[in-house]
Amino acid sequence: MRKILFPTDFSETANNAFLYALSLAESQDAIVYILHVYELPIINGGLSAGLIQNVYDTVKLGQFENFKDNIPQLRKIADNHGLGHINMKFILEEGNFLYLMRETIEEEKIDFVVMGTTGNTGLEKIIFGSNTINAITSLKVPILSVPNHIEFKGIKNIGFTTVFDEKDKESLYYLTEVANRHNGNIKCLHVTKDGKYNENALENWKTEFKDEPVNFKVVKNPEPADAVLEFIETEKLDVLAVVSRNKGFFDKLFSPGFTKKIASKNKVPLFVFHQK
Repeated sequence: MRKILFPTDFSETANNAFLYALSLAESQDAIVYILHVYELPIINGGLSAGLIQNVYDTVKLGQFENFKDNIPQLRKIADNHGLGHINMKFILEEGNFLYLMRETIEEEKIDFVVMGTTGNTGLEKIIFGSNTINAITSLKVPILSVPNHIEFKGIKNIGFTTVFDEKDKESLYYLTEVANRHNGNIKCLHVTKDGKYNENALENWKTEFKDEPVNFKVVKNPEPADAVLEFIETEKLDVLAVVSRNKGFFDKLFSPGFTKKIASKNKVPLFVFHQK
């Protein structure tokens, strides 16, 4: 059984991303690990050790009560969308958010992560912005990031960018499972700056995936990010999947200008696979 990690701060953004986690869990026969992380306050001054401990105990109790109160709300969201049958495990941890994510991924053998990209815990800074590539690299598992205010409407049209690398096929086969479960399709995009590409590789891919709901598109554009943006819009994608293979490509793809465009115009979740 596959395992999905869903970190949450119980915000509306996180609750919306929760639907993506549940839907993917259904298509993969997976269990969803719901992780809530909090940090204890830093207390400076001449307080006694006993008083400081009392403050920490109060914070921990409050966080536990908040966590316990929010569990029925998440179960209600699942029930309201016909996903109440999904197996869920709830985890409450104190400490550094990214460290605990890595630890949970390793200990529970998590297959991929689903998370919202805004919220009180600052998830946006981890997925979008200067720390994007570091997060993808350090977590070592696929990440589905769901931008703020995206309404879950299913996973029908899946976009996948590729350079026809053999290692990309593992990600594409994974996506075919999702597409088949949701009666969806996958639209593969290959961007060439000068119009040149490996035509034999394209034909081989078409042959290998001829029985899957997959089609291919090759476009010429000196600006890969612009090509991807146009692809998202014209194909009306529900999810865009990419492979974190090319650092130069991702530097441009995750530039502030691009993330602003994708958030304000296209509003599409991003599924990032880590090339092994």
